[in-house]
Amino acid sequence: MTEIPEPPPDAAESRAIELVRLVGARQPDVHPGFTSEVVTRARVQRAFAVPARALGGLLAALATALGAAVRGARRAP
Repeated sequence: MTEIPEPPPDAAESRAIELVRLVGARQPDVHPGFTSEVVTRARVQRAFAVPARALGGLLAALATALGAAVRGARRAP
């Protein structure tokens, strides 16, 4: 059984292959404080996320209660 050869890639595909190889060949420059900056940013994001989720839950509960109150007021004769 013989393999059918793949057609050559078109211009866009060739360029994409070239760029992927170029990116894979280079190591990014990382300064010494990079890790500590990432950890600091993650801690700040976590510090904001907890209160933001609590506020979102409170607002959702208020919206649900307000919606139920409005629907209940429409049904009352």
